[in-house]
Amino acid sequence: MTEHRGAITSEGELYPSPPRGLDYLEVEPPAPGHAVPLGGGLHWARIPLPMELNHINVWLLEDDDGWLLVDTGMAEDVCREAWVSLEQTLLRGRPLRRIFVTHDHPDHMGLAGWLHRRHHGTPLWMSTVGHASTVEFLAASGDEVDARRLRFVTSHGMDVSQEAVRRSGGSEHGRWYGDVPPLARAVAGGDQVVAGGRAWQVIETSGHCRGHLCLYDAANAVLITGDQVLPTISPNVSVLASRPDANPLAEYLESIARLERQCPPDTLVLPSHGRPFRGLHRRIEVLRSHHLQQLEALRAACGAPTSAYDLLPVMYGRPLRGFHRYLAVGETVAHLNYLWHDGAVERRIDDAGKVAFLDARRSGAGPGLELPAGA
Repeated sequence: MTEHRGAITSEGELYPSPPRGLDYLEVEPPAPGHAVPLGGGLHWARIPLPMELNHINVWLLEDDDGWLLVDTGMAEDVCREAWVSLEQTLLRGRPLRRIFVTHDHPDHMGLAGWLHRRHHGTPLWMSTVGHASTVEFLAASGDEVDARRLRFVTSHGMDVSQEAVRRSGGSEHGRWYGDVPPLARAVAGGDQVVAGGRAWQVIETSGHCRGHLCLYDAANAVLITGDQVLPTISPNVSVLASRPDANPLAEYLESIARLERQCPPDTLVLPSHGRPFRGLHRRIEVLRSHHLQQLEALRAACGAPTSAYDLLPVMYGRPLRGFHRYLAVGETVAHLNYLWHDGAVERRIDDAGKVAFLDARRSGAGPGLELPAGA
């Protein structure tokens, strides 16, 4: 995820910039291993993460004599310890009846297997594509994952060795998943999930991740957004090595526009990172503008054929190190692929497989950039 118009305090909490302030829920975030009731059988808990983004919010809904859980945390001891405490402070002997996963990233589903076994085979609900992609990823060897990433980033101008890719830790992210339980219920947009006396509509979104699911309680105007809309950071929208021609940014912009149409401005947003807030439409406006500004800047920088790696300074105003550089290449390619699919830039691939992008106005090919509705 890219930092976006916010600051991180010594406690790791993310706050918005003053010009685009949101209306935060006046509830203190729960301590690890504890939960805060939000009314109507809905509870907010936080699971600490052993990384820069130091927490994930998980949501528990009273479900008959047990609980429906939305997202899990990753397969790390600090996350398991928080769950043991939650079982004592909130669950109090009432088991998890369903595990609903918004998408397939390890902080959202890494503990699904452990919780599935711990709570006597709790069924897993998530999208088909999300479950399948995780199973495929975990079935691949670390060498396969590293080789695929190496081909991708070097094709886009990054000069790096296989050993450097291995040291960056990308393939080791598999350990954050633990294992994946079988898919008990394939969930898709338009489905309904009933829990805690609430009817939650499933809204399938994309861009940040294929098969990403949001839950919307229209009766109470509450939206669980996963990573699709966050209060102070822009969700990472990247092209992956497995789908080099994809256009995830177009999918993301269409998805947030759909949330804007379906949910009123005063919707209570329950994000996976940061604090619950109202101001969904304001936040979507900021996210959309952020990406459109990056598109304009990238196109202007493509006066000559240029690689995605050489364009990182246009996208990011700070030095990038370690795994962040690899994420940045994927996100820069996502923006360039958007321009390429739109006809605003040409994509050129030489005999060595190196990819470069050129403003179509410089070559005389392609129409001008058309910005999405709502820009």
